[in-house]
Amino acid sequence: MIGALKCTVCKHNITENIRSSEWKCDAFPNGIPEEKIMYITHDPCINCNNGIGFEPIDQKGAPNGSE
Repeated sequence: MIGALKCTVCKHNITENIRSSEWKCDAFPNGIPEEKIMYITHDPCINCNNGIGFEPIDQKGAPNGSE
């Protein structure tokens, strides 16, 4: 089974680009490093960069806790 990369379901993702080499987020505004998005790890990315970490978007599409 193929799952979504964590970055695609994180509320900090700030780009809609299909190319992962061009993805940006609040933690990595100049581009998400390849090792964060291309490799499957058990790293929960609690702190991706600058104190910002992975936070999933809820099923309705709104960031968690913003309803």
